[in-house]
Amino acid sequence: MCSSLNVSTLSKLKSDHFPLLLDFEHSQTTFVSQFKFLSMWTLHDDCKSIIQESWNENMVGCPMFILNQKLKNLKQKLKHWNKNVFGNVNTLVKEAEQKLILIQSDIDTNGAFETLLDHQKNAQIDLEKALEKEEELWKEKSSSNWHSNGDRNTKYFHCLAKIKHTSKLINSINDGENVLTELDQISSHITNHFQNIFSSNFAVQDLQVDELIDGVVPNLITEDTNHMLTMLPTPYEIYKAMSTLKKESAPGPDGFGENFYQTYWHIVKNDVINAVLEFFSKDWLLPNFNSNTIVLIPKVPDAMSVNQYRPIALANFKFKIISKILADRLAPIMNSIISPHQRGFIQGKSIRDCFCVTSEAINHLHNKAFAGNLAFKVDISKAFDTLEWQFLLKVLNAFGFNNRFCSWINTILRSALLSINVNGKLNGFFKCKRGVRQGDPLSPLLFCIAEEVLSRNISKLVDLGKLDLIKGTRHIQIPSHALYADDIMIFCKGKISSINALLELFKAYALASGQVINPSKSTVYYGSISVSRINHITGLIGFNKGSLPFLYLGVPIFKGKPKKLFLQPIADKIKSKLSSWKASLLSIAGRVVLVKSIIQGMLIHSISIYSWPQSLLKDIEC
Repeated sequence: MCSSLNVSTLSKLKSDHFPLLLDFEHSQTTFVSQFKFLSMWTLHDDCKSIIQESWNENMVGCPMFILNQKLKNLKQKLKHWNKNVFGNVNTLVKEAEQKLILIQSDIDTNGAFETLLDHQKNAQIDLEKALEKEEELWKEKSSSNWHSNGDRNTKYFHCLAKIKHTSKLINSINDGENVLTELDQISSHITNHFQNIFSSNFAVQDLQVDELIDGVVPNLITEDTNHMLTMLPTPYEIYKAMSTLKKESAPGPDGFGENFYQTYWHIVKNDVINAVLEFFSKDWLLPNFNSNTIVLIPKVPDAMSVNQYRPIALANFKFKIISKILADRLAPIMNSIISPHQRGFIQGKSIRDCFCVTSEAINHLHNKAFAGNLAFKVDISKAFDTLEWQFLLKVLNAFGFNNRFCSWINTILRSALLSINVNGKLNGFFKCKRGVRQGDPLSPLLFCIAEEVLSRNISKLVDLGKLDLIKGTRHIQIPSHALYADDIMIFCKGKISSINALLELFKAYALASGQVINPSKSTVYYGSISVSRINHITGLIGFNKGSLPFLYLGVPIFKGKPKKLFLQPIADKIKSKLSSWKASLLSIAGRVVLVKSIIQGMLIHSISIYSWPQSLLKDIEC
């Protein structure tokens, strides 16, 4: 592997161009590939029999142990079968092609005898099966999600797979002022960073927790609701949770993903159901049952700092079934306990509501008002990763969730084990002490419940007269805040007393929950306020001064009517995507699907709240 290590700019001499110095080396480093159940195996006639035979072996132990051991034994048999029977799929295609060519050559030489025609037909069937396996392999490698059944196995999917592999490599990373280039140093630095985040010994201030919760979080969960949440799941409920999880998702550390369970459910269902019921009846998880692999997704192009990567947890599917059951039970009651300000991950709520509220507030920022009008875009540092469990459990108790449900949540949180995937190699294996993992079906709902404390305390400041709202048209007041998970917007008048009240709330919330506001990434937007006053406000709260337009949840927010200038960046991104060289590798039908996918994905939010100028729409059509 040729790894680019460093690119530096040299001094220009006679030329008016700066020469670039590229340092690189040919790396011989290899890692043992992690086992993964491949979708193409299901196309082989022997795969089902291998799984059935392995699964019928007798095991002794508790249900979770039996399921774990059967998967472990099956993994070894599949590895052996893949190497000695299934073979290399590229070789299979070449051999099938060569066989067909030889038969067709015999037909051309000796004539179309019935025997040769039968051989040709069988060879064509074998080639079609080999091509189908190869197609499934590259489709899985490319992880292209914009289609359901896309083009045949073309260069497009090969290119996507290569780009995906290259973009995941971390060849260098900044550690302060130092640039780490050795693979061992990079792995150690990244692993230590996330181990410190998830394993922090943050001391929750119980007094702050009680003050924030008392009188703000009401007891809303009834006995009937608690009974529904804590009853043993039926086999159908377990099957439903299993079947509704995404089939294309990457598997956890054990390598068995949704495709394996959904395809061979008739074989494995009894052991899976027994393992799930063991958790709900005994409130216990087998060690390593809740193991997770953390993969790093770059937040920005050419990420150079570990903070520029988002950690996504790949959990074992057998555990995700448990998590999904609880999430499916919790989702319908979220509307009854979560305030209308929160629009993220709540059934019946839409992200468009956040855009509309924020856009309306920004349009009123410049209205004359005592002390002026402000909008705060608040960033919480590592919001999901730093949520303290003790705080979350106290909030659940305050809402009225019974001890059995809270104990299940506590068991799930404390059983989590993490490894960090850096350049294809797993590093570290440590326990979590805080945080809810992005990638777990239950995590967003738990996060919203915990954040409800902040939301309700902001509303309490309004009720107490400590936070004055922005007046809208016809004396209608703009809501005090809008939340989409950890994306927070707060709207209020620019009184110093209001700023101080918010600061005290942020500090108390941080001490209670571990959710620390990051001033360097938070911004203040303002209207008719003097420069000296806004400087005083930003100095007091520590936020940056913002200017219009700005991006909020991927949509531009501006004052006044939509103009081409404000929406042009979205149009440019669309045209850039459509003109990408990869589209030339697709068929016409594939390009149509890609165009629809891109336009729907990039336009759906902005065009649902803004009336785009005709000139811009025509520009995109051309």
